[in-house]
Amino acid sequence: MTIFAEPLPRGLFVTIDGPNGAGKTSLAAAVAGQLKAADETVHTTRQPSPTPLGDTVRAAEREVKGRALACLVAGDRHHQAETEIVPKLAEDAIVLCDRYVESSLVLQRLDDVEIEYILAINAGIPRPRLRIRLFAQPDVLAQRLAQRPSPPERRFERAGGSERELELYAAADALLTEREGLPATIFDTTTTDPQGLGAVAAELILSTR
Repeated sequence: MTIFAEPLPRGLFVTIDGPNGAGKTSLAAAVAGQLKAADETVHTTRQPSPTPLGDTVRAAEREVKGRALACLVAGDRHHQAETEIVPKLAEDAIVLCDRYVESSLVLQRLDDVEIEYILAINAGIPRPRLRIRLFAQPDVLAQRLAQRPSPPERRFERAGGSERELELYAAADALLTEREGLPATIFDTTTTDPQGLGAVAAELILSTR
């Protein structure tokens, strides 16, 4: 069973994944600025989605666990694909998504949900043309997260940067590479400036375009 639907002929779908504190949001903003400067139409988004449904998923994280939370996350992903991502791709936009199914293959695994279950409930989501995965050294991730306010409901963020989380990201990357034929471009953000990395990533995206 493949998890992804075939990519749309228009637009370019790019996902950015990695542990909490790796710099996904900063990179997405830097890349969007670079692409807009190159006169590209860019749409940035995130998961859980920036919608009432996504807000419900974030709020549920503290109390809802395991398969139940995995289903909420997958439902939000399917809804966002249908109502936001696919329409923007149909308009020939470059869509940058902060987190995608790779994060489910990590965070839901931290909740002891089986890999095959995660893949099954996410089956049919749009296939990215480009996957970007970020990582950094655990002590650097911990320092960055310590500088952020962490609401009590964000239990996964409080656990961010653990060796287990980093191991699961590497395993998720290997699974998507081997099973889906979709390797990621990997960047170490331990000492990287977001703007400099944004220029590199934007050039990669334009060459894929």
